[in-house]
Amino acid sequence: MATVKRKAESGSRKVDAGSGTKKVPPAYRNSPSRKEAWRGPIERLAWGGMGVGRSEDGRLLLLEAPLALFPGEVVEAEVIWKARHGEGRITNWVTRDPRRAQAACPVAVSCGGCELWEAGRHTADLKRQMVADLLRRQVGEGVPWTWHPAPDTARRHRIQLHWDGAELGYFKRHSHALVPVTECPAAAEPLSHAIPRLLAALDGRALPARPGRWELATGTPADTVWATDERGRTWILEPDGWHRNAEPIRHLLGEATLQLEPGAFFQVSPPWAAEAFGGLLESWDVKGQTLYDLYGGVGLFSALLGHRFSHRILVESGDAAVTWARRNLEAAGLSAECLVADVAAWVPEGLGAPEDVILLDPPRAGLEATLCDRLATAGAGTLVLVGCDGAAFCRDVKRLSGAWRLDQLAVLDLFPLTSLVECVALMTKRP
Repeated sequence: MATVKRKAESGSRKVDAGSGTKKVPPAYRNSPSRKEAWRGPIERLAWGGMGVGRSEDGRLLLLEAPLALFPGEVVEAEVIWKARHGEGRITNWVTRDPRRAQAACPVAVSCGGCELWEAGRHTADLKRQMVADLLRRQVGEGVPWTWHPAPDTARRHRIQLHWDGAELGYFKRHSHALVPVTECPAAAEPLSHAIPRLLAALDGRALPARPGRWELATGTPADTVWATDERGRTWILEPDGWHRNAEPIRHLLGEATLQLEPGAFFQVSPPWAAEAFGGLLESWDVKGQTLYDLYGGVGLFSALLGHRFSHRILVESGDAAVTWARRNLEAAGLSAECLVADVAAWVPEGLGAPEDVILLDPPRAGLEATLCDRLATAGAGTLVLVGCDGAAFCRDVKRLSGAWRLDQLAVLDLFPLTSLVECVALMTKRP
């Protein structure tokens, strides 16, 4: 049974100059100021890595944890109550599931980068439970979907670190306080090994030592390491140290080769992403006359689909990305029009013909409502929707469902050790 114990209101008390009354800032933004101590079992896992508990009066409680949660564990948390539910952060485990494994990361509890350490070999199943909760509530109980867990070898090929002038590391969870690191077991080995080399160069002023963000990235296969600062300046790691570099990062992804400038947005784990997306689209037999590759980046999907299309039209808002997409597709011998444009503004009514495919991989916020309205008038016969935010993806699937029938739904674990996933839908135009 869950128990609740009220805790004194937190925060410094200030006196209102006009009334003389004391004001207490809320413990959480837009929330009541009173926090309560809660103790009870985790009933199930919810989308976003949340654990679900219950108050004594039956109200739902969503609990955030710094490590993986297993259903059935008893925890203690600090919670705030809203009108119909509560939200809180777990502060202690009373009972721990015996399936827990020792975290390979020494700063797992404090670092804000991963939240599924200690799940061990059960990570994929816990993530599947989170996804099932989302799809059941947002898409429907009876909608079939497939789950594609990440292989144990999947690692991050780019990481963002922060330098405060003295230490290098990740931000602490819910804070801009620094958690110093000298390694990162979630990253590809060359990146992890490059962290102390970057720290030494910053500390010794061999690199610009102004506090700020640094990105470390590697290609596929993971070997060479690039370091990019906030101003977009790039250095490459050589045996004798860091040297200024203007060469692109190269990813050899099966039959596809993609190049991009260091610091540019790309898949976190490119080898696994290419394998997962490529295998999925092939199993769905995605092919046609013209591929409308919208939010196309540097050409990942156009390259993966290769000669399954006679022609490609790639639309992306970033100039640099389109420049590299054009080069990548030309090098692959794939005819394409690569356009710099805002997708929502570019898509016309009646886009495409029945033998064409529209593929959309929008930013995390998903599709604009007006774009969904125009896609409802499209002449293309097939639509593939990709989304890295599960809630926004489900919203967009529902927005499109009046004109497009959902035929296939898949969820890919492209973000190991986090609660994030990539969702993909195959939809057919309704008559």
